[in-house]
Amino acid sequence: MRLRVLIPVAVFAAAAVALSIVLLTAGCNGASKISAGGTAKAAVTDVTRTETFNGVVAYKDLRGLATSMSGVITWLPPAGTGLTSGQVLLSVDAQPVVLLSGGLPAWRDLGTGMTDGPDVLQLETALHALGHGPATVDSHWDKETTVAVKALQGRIGAATDGKLTLGEAVFTPTDVHIAKVDGHVGATVDPAAAVLTVQSTERVVLLDVDPLKRKLVTQGALVNVELPAGTTVHGNITAVSTTLTQNADGKSIYQVTVELADPSQVKDLALAPVTVHYAATVAKQVLTVPVASIIGVPGGGYAVTVVADGPQRVPVQLGAWGDGYVQVTGALKPGDTVQVPT
Repeated sequence: MRLRVLIPVAVFAAAAVALSIVLLTAGCNGASKISAGGTAKAAVTDVTRTETFNGVVAYKDLRGLATSMSGVITWLPPAGTGLTSGQVLLSVDAQPVVLLSGGLPAWRDLGTGMTDGPDVLQLETALHALGHGPATVDSHWDKETTVAVKALQGRIGAATDGKLTLGEAVFTPTDVHIAKVDGHVGATVDPAAAVLTVQSTERVVLLDVDPLKRKLVTQGALVNVELPAGTTVHGNITAVSTTLTQNADGKSIYQVTVELADPSQVKDLALAPVTVHYAATVAKQVLTVPVASIIGVPGGGYAVTVVADGPQRVPVQLGAWGDGYVQVTGALKPGDTVQVPT
């Protein structure tokens, strides 16, 4: 990605003052550092621009959950509840609907006499993880499967008939956090409508990115996340929305998702504000000089002062800029020493 940006003389003057201390000590992906004498060598390198975004720690994978059971809702968990496999998700006609671990949605009744299938394997895997058996986990329903289902039903207060009719169990790949209660006690279940809006209990960081900075954000890029306590954790951008949405302030933004290398570092920080630092590469392997070395030429244009046998002003054209350095083209060559006013 290459950004062609011409920056007015006033901007360079301000940048020279604001960045003079930084430029004396920091380079740009291998760009020549500024010497104590106020010079630097023109170098071919990547131009990076460090962007800072405000983010928030949030739960992952927002989605709606429905049930195929018919009847009246008699109990719902409050928003903010965390539920794990084997716990009651809601009740319909006073019959518990249980949450079980698995990525395959239930599509048929589960009970004695059913044909083998991946749904049986998924159920037995979930029951075994909860300590109910069966001893052998496979795709076949047998007596041990019935015993295990009865154990689960006794645990959650359901009728212990040893079978799960469609809707009595809801399978999700992860534990869930109740983000919103969509239904209400006393309402008739609509199988096509979500009763609860849930999220994974795993934490991610969500960023609101201004449309003008959208092209700087790349899926897969590494970022540093500064937590409220001042510690920094690492993560990478895993998703960038393709359409604009409205944030809480009514601004049009692209939403960016950052997954952390160690999510446990933010396990107690749901909805906590964080600061995300991201170094975007805006030009690859181009000739660069420090921003502070750029001189505005009377009548228009820019130049640098090359230090050789004597100071010589060399006209340049400006390209991408970032983190104190700017891309230049013209008669300047890699290795030329330029003055950097201090």
